[in-house]
Amino acid sequence: MTTMATSHLAAGESVLTSDVVGTDFGLPLVRPTRSGRGSWVRVVRARCRTSGGVVVWFTDGTKTPPLHGRTSWILAEPGTGAPAPAHGAA
Repeated sequence: MTTMATSHLAAGESVLTSDVVGTDFGLPLVRPTRSGRGSWVRVVRARCRTSGGVVVWFTDGTKTPPLHGRTSWILAEPGTGAPAPAHGAA
């Protein structure tokens, strides 16, 4: 498994995250996972510096709470077996 620090994440990177752990002004919050088990593959849309740390936004409308820039993420690799998030209603 390859890892990358939050401060080095670029738009388009696929990373493994937790399921939704809460909300912030109605937006679902997720966190990086420590293993591929039970993880979701999400694609980074952007990362922004805030007064509390770095917030990572994902293409599916989720985001992280402010994180330390050295927080590491597991990069999703083809065949990880992690479920992809649902996109839109059927």
